[in-house]
Amino acid sequence: HDAAAVQRFGEDILPLVLLFAITLTGLLLWVSYTWMHGSGYEFLAILHAITVIFTLLWLPFGKFFHIFQRPAQLGVAFYKDTGEAGEQAHCRRCGDAYASRMHVEDLIEVEKQLGYRYDIADESIEHYQWICPRCRRSILALAQSKVYRESESWSESLRREPAHGQTRW
Repeated sequence: HDAAAVQRFGEDILPLVLLFAITLTGLLLWVSYTWMHGSGYEFLAILHAITVIFTLLWLPFGKFFHIFQRPAQLGVAFYKDTGEAGEQAHCRRCGDAYASRMHVEDLIEVEKQLGYRYDIADESIEHYQWICPRCRRSILALAQSKVYRESESWSESLRREPAHGQTRW
């Protein structure tokens, strides 16, 4: 199936509802002050403040998120610069440089700490992270091709005649 547009309540509808709630409570403040001579103004002011604060805290990539995001971006930029200045990691399948050695070693360490084990029995490779992304895709395609060729559907598809107007391959 083609990629379909998916609408999720929490990501697409809720932000609109929250913005509408801010607008509505703000208008109710004005109505209370102007036409109702301040009746219920205290309650509406607190409700409006809670609505605004909740919206700012909830919205991802909102104003408060940048307090944490900006320093993290600086740290990532520093990490990348340090990695580029250092030794590069070379793919143990094709030999091409694909990332900084520091980055690959850090990934291996973090994966071990999280309980992920991508060690490879072949001592010349040692770990899956020492394979570049292009070779990973190649290895995956070769493995899937091998499984498909060994299955019955592969041999059946070779014997079966193609449908009218279609070629075998």
